[in-house]
Amino acid sequence: MHKSEIYYKWIPFQGKTENPLVLIHGFLETHEIWYKLPLQQLQRPLLLLDVPGFGKSQLLDDNEPSIAYFANEINDLLIAYSIKKFEVVGHSMGGYIGLELLQLNPLMERVVLLNSNFWADHSTKQRDRTRVADLLLKAKNLFINEAIPALFIDKKKQANNIKELVSSAKSGIAEWYAYASLAMRDRKDFTAYLKENPSKVEIIHGELDNLISTENIQKLCTGWKDVQIISDSGHMSIFEEPKKVVELLNQLTAVSR
Repeated sequence: MHKSEIYYKWIPFQGKTENPLVLIHGFLETHEIWYKLPLQQLQRPLLLLDVPGFGKSQLLDDNEPSIAYFANEINDLLIAYSIKKFEVVGHSMGGYIGLELLQLNPLMERVVLLNSNFWADHSTKQRDRTRVADLLLKAKNLFINEAIPALFIDKKKQANNIKELVSSAKSGIAEWYAYASLAMRDRKDFTAYLKENPSKVEIIHGELDNLISTENIQKLCTGWKDVQIISDSGHMSIFEEPKKVVELLNQLTAVSR
């Protein structure tokens, strides 16, 4: 079995785990967000996991914060199960990890960026990531109370989901969350790589995403990649339009190819 402290759960399809879809959650989330989707409609093996430092997974890295650390830990898990080929769906931060994994493991067929992006942070965003890390260390629960509701378009409609996410996030360790914020701040830019390998990425984005501009991501993808836009959805498409997310995943991943 895998020696790392990653918590994971297999959902086999017809008793098999070959060619799985690996689902990687975002910042302040756990693998449990994926249960908001009608997963049975994907009709393929699924590997759900908690990124190191989130949920039930420990963060054991004492080096400089790095998205590559997360990707390497997940890659070790895939190697332990002798996975020959796979795809990744990454929500927000999970997409950044998926991009690192794409370059790390040649057996990975593609990454689906769900409410995520492929470029490096600009200087203003980098300063914001540093500020978030500081806030988490000083007042974790206060930050969580404010940050998670702000991700949703209709806070009243999503009140139960917000409550669950906030409660779950508060059980985490501030230092580990701060590590992840700084890791995102310093992540690599994958624009050139993806333009050279457009078949390796698919993009699903919420029309009203307030963290990643829809206009910006469409502009940067012009001429080499179509962006699948989910209307009436923001950064939390998994919660706001779960059926549409699964519909698009079935169109874009290997199950339909």
